Amino acid sequence: MTEERTVFISGTPYTVTISSEQEVLSAAYAAGGTIIGLWDKNRSGQSLAPADYIVECVEDADAEFLERVVRRRLHMPWIIAETERLVIREFTAEDAAYMIPEDAGPGDEIFHSREKLTAYIDSQYRFFEYGIWAVVEKESMTVIGKAGLFQPAGGFVNAEIQQTEIRQAEVQQTESQQAEPSPPQKKEDTPLELGYHIFTPWRRSGYAKEACREILNYGTGRLTGRICAVIEEGNTASIRLAESLGFRLTAQKCSESAELLYLYEASCS
Repeated sequence: MTEERTVFISGTPYTVTISSEQEVLSAAYAAGGTIIGLWDKNRSGQSLAPADYIVECVEDADAEFLERVVRRRLHMPWIIAETERLVIREFTAEDAAYMIPEDAGPGDEIFHSREKLTAYIDSQYRFFEYGIWAVVEKESMTVIGKAGLFQPAGGFVNAEIQQTEIRQAEVQQTESQQAEPSPPQKKEDTPLELGYHIFTPWRRSGYAKEACREILNYGTGRLTGRICAVIEEGNTASIRLAESLGFRLTAQKCSESAELLYLYEASCS
C-alpha cells in the first residue's frame, strides 16, 4: 500500500510518501522526498529502509507528525512550543553566530561553535527528539536564551527519586490495611532534567518562566512523567522559579565541590 500526503509549512506544500513497499520508499527518498514506512504486522521479513519513521496505519500520520518528519528530512528545526512572546524551537547551525560569548557557561561551547552545534543537532535531536532548545523572542526573532530537557548526570537524581518512592511506598503500606496486595505499579521512564539560561539583556522579564512552563507541558505530555531540576543552594532565583512552576523539594546533597544541591521534582499528576 502506498499513499501520498501533502502538508503545508509556512504556506509551502510538501509531499510525504507513506508506503509498505521498500522499493517505493527507496525511490522517493533517492529523489529527495520525505518518506514514512507503513508497517504490516502480517508480513514477515518486511524491510522499510531507508525510512526513519514508521507507522502502523496511515491515520497515525496526522498533520503535526507529517510536518515534523518533513522538517527532520529537510533539516528544518522543530517548533516545540509558542507563547505570546516566545518561540521555543530546535537550534540551527546558524544560531551559533548569535550566541553571546559573555553569557557562556559550562558546556556552552557546543552552542558557540557551528561545527559542534551541527553535531549536537544531528545526534541529540535526531535520536532522542528532545534536548536544549533555542528560546526566540517573537517580535525581533532574536535568540534570547536556551532551555530544554536533558538526561540527568550522575546517580543523584535517579537514586534520590528511587529512595523517595521507597519511602512513600513504605508509608502507604503501613497505612493500608487491605487484605489483598496492590498490583505492581508500572515503573516510569527515567526522569529528565529541566535546564534554562536566558541571556543577560533579557533577564527579569519573565521569559524563563514563560519558556519553562511550556517545556514542562511538552515534556510531561510527550516524553516522561518525571521532570526534575537540580539547583544550587544559593540560586534563589531558580528556586523561586521552580516552586512557582509547581516543583517540590524532594532531596538534597553536597556536590563534589561541597556545594549544597537541591533536587526538585515537578508535580506532573
